[in-house]
Amino acid sequence: MEKEKILKFLEKNNIDFLKLGEVTFIKSENMLCLTFLYKEEDASIVFDIKSKVECLVKEYVGLNLKFNIKFVKAFLDESRLKKTILDYLKDEHHLVFLSIKKIKVIQCENSFDIEIQTSISQDEREKIEKEIYNFLSSKYFYNFIISTKKVDENIELLEEHKTEILNDLTEPILINKMKVNKIENLIGEILENSCYPYEYYKNPEENVYLCGNLLSIEEIEFTKKDGETKGTRFALKIKCLDKVFNASIFPSKKNLDIVKAIQSGIDVIVNGSLDSFGSNLSLKVKSLAKCSIEEYIQPKKELNIEFNKYKFVVPQKYEEVTQINLFEQKKEIDYLKNNEFVVFDLETTGLDYMTNKVTEIGAVKIRNGQIVETFSTFVNPEQEISWEITKLTSITNEMVKDAPKLQDVMPDFFKFCKNCTLVAQNIQFDFGFIDYYSRQYNYVFDHPKEDTIVIAKKHIFLKNYKLKTIAEALNVPLINAHRAINDAMCTAKVFIKLIEKYY
Repeated sequence: MEKEKILKFLEKNNIDFLKLGEVTFIKSENMLCLTFLYKEEDASIVFDIKSKVECLVKEYVGLNLKFNIKFVKAFLDESRLKKTILDYLKDEHHLVFLSIKKIKVIQCENSFDIEIQTSISQDEREKIEKEIYNFLSSKYFYNFIISTKKVDENIELLEEHKTEILNDLTEPILINKMKVNKIENLIGEILENSCYPYEYYKNPEENVYLCGNLLSIEEIEFTKKDGETKGTRFALKIKCLDKVFNASIFPSKKNLDIVKAIQSGIDVIVNGSLDSFGSNLSLKVKSLAKCSIEEYIQPKKELNIEFNKYKFVVPQKYEEVTQINLFEQKKEIDYLKNNEFVVFDLETTGLDYMTNKVTEIGAVKIRNGQIVETFSTFVNPEQEISWEITKLTSITNEMVKDAPKLQDVMPDFFKFCKNCTLVAQNIQFDFGFIDYYSRQYNYVFDHPKEDTIVIAKKHIFLKNYKLKTIAEALNVPLINAHRAINDAMCTAKVFIKLIEKYY
């Protein structure tokens, strides 16, 4: 009943940047617990209005209740969604988990279309569709369309089949869980004896289990929202493998003495919600137990597998016909002569490598100070290209729909870059995408790097350091900008001229 009232409240006030997640009632405390979900891009709106929403909800529901209202950023991408569904089925419906052949996900703006291929019966499939829909809708802001598809009963299941499922997903699903034993509950009740390492989590998430060695615990007094009442929290630093994360406990009167008695140096497993604070994630602890952590075995992964031949993108030889200037004497530069360079540029669906995808890769190879090869391909981003991006790059959804996916292109691009120094205009942006996604496909680009902006700023005073501005200053043509191969070609010529002139 309360849930219906709150949904009406959101609709009545045109609050479409919030979605109602979990709603629970704790009878013993006469408390209604609400979780409101919001998207990353709406964080500033929510921050400005959340106290007002809290007051309005309490007034609108109009019940004699205590309220616990949380606002949670709900981030999802396709691989994380697959992982979430598999984890849920593994915990709640193990036989269904073993029957899965494949999960297909298509993301379109704020919705996900999910198809689960399984060998279970139609009645069971309908039941699972409803359960997964309810589960996902309570955790994430997005809209979900769930369907199941019947596949051959004779598909091999169990261990062999599970491997096939896992191999169909990207790196996050390959991470092993850490296992604990000798659990001794101190606060609340820990219901798991295994958890993913802290490094697995990149975004806020509810109901997370983490374990590690408690490095420190510090009691901190703070002033509550009313500006007068004092409260106490405990700040924890916990080392999980080689990563240290922060956690906070806000103890009740009942467990204050228990928290004060906790000593650093012990292994713990904790449960709670991960929230973002600046660029880091911190766990708000709901339950904590002393434990013993079993030896953790890193999953074996072959890194940087190099194929004998290019599979999806074959580089092309490059020869540029230029008029010979008999009076020009080119200075031979050892740095250009003794090293090979790959100058590259990407086009993407947006600026954030964690949520946006690559749509085009363009690269050229420099050997002995000359451009000798080009590498160019569209990439299927598996997400919609917005009208604004199409206007900027001229790349449409139609142009990339039949292009290879990034995981198929990455081995070829890695092969093309072998033993080379990577060069780009504002390399931090382009390499951010390459580094983030290549590691998911078990490739590590640890090449030396050069940035044409950094070199230009050292030697040329310009009104700005956009590629076009630097190119004009060096008399290098830029034709059809914001297409990857064209920008890469221009950047390569700029790089050669900068090195020849100022190295």
